Amino acid sequence: MLGGGMKYAKRASLAALFLFGAVGWASADEASIERGRTIFDGKGACSFCHGWAGDGQGDPRSEGGAPSLRASALNRDQVREIVQCGRLGTAMPYFDRFAYTDDRCYGMTAADAGAEMPTRSFTTLQAHEIDAVADYVAAKVLGAGDVTFEQCVEFFGKVVEACGNYPTASGEKPDMSKAEPTPQSGAPTDAH
Repeated sequence: MLGGGMKYAKRASLAALFLFGAVGWASADEASIERGRTIFDGKGACSFCHGWAGDGQGDPRSEGGAPSLRASALNRDQVREIVQCGRLGTAMPYFDRFAYTDDRCYGMTAADAGAEMPTRSFTTLQAHEIDAVADYVAAKVLGAGDVTFEQCVEFFGKVVEACGNYPTASGEKPDMSKAEPTPQSGAPTDAH
């Protein structure tokens, strides 16, 4: 009997460890998503071209033509590769400082890419930062449909003037009586 009880206790401990581990992973995922949002709008300046909502409505000073990620059929791994390596023949830069120094990007070096070589971003990102951006885009942007007031408030962390451009999820006009000015989002600077 005692031996059976010990086996049960060990199994229960392993099950608890597994469950708490799973909760820890969920928290890590949420933390990565939030880090990715911060990088998307800040250090990576993704919102400068893609817009804060990833809808392709970036800053008018951007090169323009950034696709809406909200309507994209890409998956998380494809987003990660594009952030790391850029898009050949487009304005999408690469963020991996070592991209095209070997064949890590599309199996190509800079010599292979030739005139189609993407430009290097104003700033480069570490692998864990690229992962976080991909986590954020996959969780909050890909397939998100039309932008809503609630998504705007979630992104900025408060009601800002830009949020008044979007309907609520129920289709009602949002209450903008306490709106604050919209902070400038993701504009590249000399620091980038």
